[in-house]
Amino acid sequence: MVKKVIALALAAFIGTSLMAQSVQETTVMVGEKTVTAYTVSLQKNADMVQDAMNQRLKEAKLKTKKSEGYLAVLDQVFAEISQTSMSLYTKVEEQGKRKDKVAVVTVCAISNDLTISQNAINSNVRNFVQNFVQYVNRYEAGQQMEAEQANLKKAEKAAGKAAAVVSGLESDITKAQKKIEDRRKDIEKYQQKIAECEKEIADLEKSIEKNSGKKAEAEKKSAEAQQNVKAVEGEVEKYRQMSE
Repeated sequence: MVKKVIALALAAFIGTSLMAQSVQETTVMVGEKTVTAYTVSLQKNADMVQDAMNQRLKEAKLKTKKSEGYLAVLDQVFAEISQTSMSLYTKVEEQGKRKDKVAVVTVCAISNDLTISQNAINSNVRNFVQNFVQYVNRYEAGQQMEAEQANLKKAEKAAGKAAAVVSGLESDITKAQKKIEDRRKDIEKYQQKIAECEKEIADLEKSIEKNSGKKAEAEKKSAEAQQNVKAVEGEVEKYRQMSE
């Protein structure tokens, strides 16, 4: 993944370098002064280019502020432009429509030291703008790499959460399977008890049937005995009457 990101970043860097136009010299108004400026058009997002400019000046330890419609470095020493105090004015503007939008970078500098050649400063400004084109390419590639790394971390985090969910589900499944197995064992026990109860009922029914037969036989014998008792009692009564 990292190698792929680096390859994409380098491709973007090379492709953009080929599309970048050369630095053009022009004149702009800064306050009431007409000064020489240098512009370059980049087929890039203007906000990203502005961020790159902010970062470039920050790395040079320069303080910036809005002035005359520009992002300006006022009354400071910027060795790449001048060894003495000067003011640097930068602007990033978006031009074009839809896919044809380009970021137009404009930079100019005004020396505070009248003994310094403005031509020398202008030459350094041209070099600054040209180098800035390459800086933007590196900055964009770095941003793309950071974005890819952030996406990778998000993906890894999401994968971790998914793995945790899967692990939790597997645990739940294992618990559910154990409960099912326990219920099956309980069912087998209940089925065994039912079978035992059914056998016991069958045995009782047989016993009742057997005892019912004995009862009928006993009742018959009892009836016969009662008849015999009555017969004996009759004979006794006869003898009693005869004895009188």
